[in-house]
Amino acid sequence: MAKIAGVSKMSVSLALRGDSSIRESTSNHIKEIANKLGYTPNRIAQGLTTGRSHNIGLIIGGYLHDDYQNLFIKGAIPYALERGYTISIGPAECDPVIEKSLINKYNNMMVDGYLAFHCNNSSTYKELQKKNIPFVLYTKYFPDLDTDYVICNDFTGGYNMTKHIIDAGHNRIAFVYDTHLKESSEVVTRKNGYIKALKDHGIEIDEKLIVPFNNQNYNKTNNDSLVKENQELVECITKDNPPTALFVCNDITASFVYIVVKKLGIKIPQQISIGGYEGVYLGSIIDPPLTTISTPIEEIGRRACEVLIDKIEGKVPLSEKMKIKLEPSLLIKESISKIK
Repeated sequence: MAKIAGVSKMSVSLALRGDSSIRESTSNHIKEIANKLGYTPNRIAQGLTTGRSHNIGLIIGGYLHDDYQNLFIKGAIPYALERGYTISIGPAECDPVIEKSLINKYNNMMVDGYLAFHCNNSSTYKELQKKNIPFVLYTKYFPDLDTDYVICNDFTGGYNMTKHIIDAGHNRIAFVYDTHLKESSEVVTRKNGYIKALKDHGIEIDEKLIVPFNNQNYNKTNNDSLVKENQELVECITKDNPPTALFVCNDITASFVYIVVKKLGIKIPQQISIGGYEGVYLGSIIDPPLTTISTPIEEIGRRACEVLIDKIEGKVPLSEKMKIKLEPSLLIKESISKIK
């Protein structure tokens, strides 16, 4: 190929890797020659030479019950391919033992780094740092670990959703969180935004209105068991002086809250308003469509992949921590009504 193109072997190698140091016209010419000759790079041989596999491990520590992870993948994979990388997907589904096992297996396969929606256990990632294996957390981070992450500005999102509910005339607003995510950074930060918005509007903080919700057995549950497993929410919305609105920590949890509320014969939004967080498709197909905070999930995927590959290729030092927060937006649907 170098002989046909009239360039050096190094130029051919750089062009086929998509290196920006090669002029675009030269790079395109070399790639055309490669296609005509039916050239396919030997990734194993390249890995032995460069010390890279050009493969990224994607650890999905959350439940695969909505399209949040699909949207992340939709943002990450095209960008990875543009940079000459493939992505291997490892679903851990909230099990830190499986998470650690996947990472150990991928390390043996010489993946170059990780994108991770973690399982709330930082020890595995501390080990990666000791081994100088790059990783980028997405959506949530570890407060006790200084690392790269790409997340949504959840404080702003939590604040804006609460303010929107307040502006609709509500002053008894409950925050409902997934019990599994009680200490998770994204939910904690959304709750902090909720609390700040209440304080800024002169509304007293009532700890009884911060309510857990159990949907961990979502794939084995039914409508009746949801009600039985969530008596704290049931009591909150049926006893004296109930909230007129619920801010639910994410859209999937909100969809289960809908089930409980409807089983109790309470109408949404006529008798209780509900707001969610994330902006996945599920919110648009439940009845009524869910007012939510829309997060830029695909962009989180693309940016996280960009940071990771830049770390892998040495364009950004491992010692320089990239902490990126992307801004959310309010998506108004039909689940919040105004109090007249």
